[in-house]
Amino acid sequence: MRMSKSLLITRPDHEIVTKYCCVWCEDIIKLAAQKSIDVYDLKGKKANRKEFESYIGAKNPSLIFFNGHGDADTITGYDNEPLLDKQSVPPKSIIYARSCDAAQSLGPMLIQKGIRAFIGYMRKFTFFYDPASVLKPASDPIARLFLESSNLVVSTIIKDHTVTEANQRSKSAMIRNLKSMVSSEATFEERYAAPAMWSNINSQVVLGDAYATI
Repeated sequence: MRMSKSLLITRPDHEIVTKYCCVWCEDIIKLAAQKSIDVYDLKGKKANRKEFESYIGAKNPSLIFFNGHGDADTITGYDNEPLLDKQSVPPKSIIYARSCDAAQSLGPMLIQKGIRAFIGYMRKFTFFYDPASVLKPASDPIARLFLESSNLVVSTIIKDHTVTEANQRSKSAMIRNLKSMVSSEATFEERYAAPAMWSNINSQVVLGDAYATI
């Protein structure tokens, strides 16, 4: 089957962390539409294994963007149901997993099974948020530092750049944010969140074909 130029995005929203990621994916979906890329949006309860495997089989997307909790062996969806694990048979896609730890062993295994490239985290993917902003995540200035820069992975790939360029652009934005977070003008909340940003920078990796594009 010929792979379509398309984006499959999982964005559960069953608690605060997943809700934030869900909301912050809206700009990615809009950008993909502007670039005439088909978007298959597994939002909320649709981010379950049955729906995920159905879309994988029917649509064969060229880019998959996971948002959800995870560990070294699993990426989850709504209510932490496993969507992708070591028993999965993935398509020959590019995958970006905004999930904890998935680059440790799941990512390498997926490369062995034939996916083109995997961008993910060797440790926890962490972001902070302002409790006063939980009802309006898109306006949260602390979460923006983390989620806007990580979104650059997918937006750069959508713009026909390689996965290596996407990783570098995202990391460059995180480094700029980190510098502002430890500056003399930073707020207490920004300084408090800075170690998490440093950890994300150091644990975000690219596996597989460094020059893969959609």
